[in-house]
Amino acid sequence: MLENGLLDGLIQKIVNEVVRRIKNQPKKAVVFFTGATIGFKESMDSLLKLQKDGWQLKVVLSDDGMMVLNPAAIQKELNLDVIYHSGNIKSQKELYLSADMFVIATMSVNTAAKLAVGITDTVLLSLINHGFMAGTPVVAAKNACDPDDPQRATLGMGKSSPKYRAMLNNNVETLREFGMKVVNGKDLYATCVGGTPTDTKELIVETTDLPSKKEPVANIGLSGNNGDCVLDKKVISRTDILKIRGAKTVKIPTGSIVTEYAVEAIKEFGLQVIRI
Repeated sequence: MLENGLLDGLIQKIVNEVVRRIKNQPKKAVVFFTGATIGFKESMDSLLKLQKDGWQLKVVLSDDGMMVLNPAAIQKELNLDVIYHSGNIKSQKELYLSADMFVIATMSVNTAAKLAVGITDTVLLSLINHGFMAGTPVVAAKNACDPDDPQRATLGMGKSSPKYRAMLNNNVETLREFGMKVVNGKDLYATCVGGTPTDTKELIVETTDLPSKKEPVANIGLSGNNGDCVLDKKVISRTDILKIRGAKTVKIPTGSIVTEYAVEAIKEFGLQVIRI
């Protein structure tokens, strides 16, 4: 009887310890970056806060994200061993099965549109689809796919017709209906930990009478005979890419913003992008 009592007590202690450890396990999230840059800094700030809370993050970049963003800088800032992308993901299951949550840190217009109609033609979209199908919570930053985002207007992309803006907003609403929590990048942290996001919107739509500031392009010509070109600008547009389409390699400062139309032109002309 005494031995049975000791054994029961020992088992209960083990059970209590296992439960305690399970409850104290860190949250695990798979974080996705598309080729969008609007809201990038706000989302990164939220991710750093999650890490301070003990969250374990695995980061996946889309093919456009690998080209437009700076994978090495993201890896360094988040102190990650590896950045995942279509070229090094051997098993999608290893990513989505271990995740408590999916976080889309930058969601482009293209990504939102494809997810809204169920297109999964890339590794990144396929992973997010697995999250939907498995019931994994998905939180996304809407900055880059929101036609009314303030930064979009400052980049000269706030002139779309009401009908076009309505279409883009409908894509976001569809994702909400799928169960995705769509918030501003600065609210990713609060939403992930279960808080209430401060969902405020400063509507800025650019009009034709706003003053236009032309930023000079430094070193836009080809340097030497190696086909290299440097675009030393804060915001790089499709027009800038068209001017140097004869180059083989274009070097872009780390902090520069590359618009989605510029990305299309880069792929169209087969340019190699190097962040400097």
